[in-house]
Amino acid sequence: MKRHLLWALLLCGGALASDEGIILPSVVAEGQATSDAKPRTESDLIDGLILNRAMTRMGHRFYREFVSAWRDIGGTGEHAGLTVVEQATARSGSKILVLHNRKPVFSTVVSPVSRQIDAQAEAAAKRVDELLRQQKQQSAWQVMAEPDLAADEF
Repeated sequence: MKRHLLWALLLCGGALASDEGIILPSVVAEGQATSDAKPRTESDLIDGLILNRAMTRMGHRFYREFVSAWRDIGGTGEHAGLTVVEQATARSGSKILVLHNRKPVFSTVVSPVSRQIDAQAEAAAKRVDELLRQQKQQSAWQVMAEPDLAADEF
C-alpha cells in the first residue's frame, strides 16, 4: 500500500514528508520539465530522490541537515537516488552512511554528545556532491577513451 501511495505521489509531482523519510521537492527547479506526461523511464521518477533510513532522532536530524545542505549547495539532481542509512549503537553513537546505488560513498560517526551534527551533515553533502560530479565526469571520459563496451577479442 505504501509503495503504491509513493508511486502515486511521484506521478502527481506532489511533496511527501512522512514516516518513510522520503522528501520530494514541491517546487520545480529551473530547466526541469513540468509536463504531466507519463515518464518514459523509471529513472525519470527517482532522479534526485534522497531516502531516509535513520532510526534515532540524531539520525533524522543528520538527514534533515544533509538534505538542507544538499539543496543549499545546489547538489546534482542527476543521481539515481541517495540513501542516508544510520547504524545505531547504544554506547558510541551512530555510524551514518550515505549510499549511492547501494554503494557507500560517505561514512561518518556521530556521537550523541556531539554538537557537530549540522557541520558533519553539511560536510557530507559537499563531499557526496563532489564525488557524484567526479564519477559523472570520469564516466564521460571513459566513454571517449574506449567507445567499445568490451575489449578486443583477439
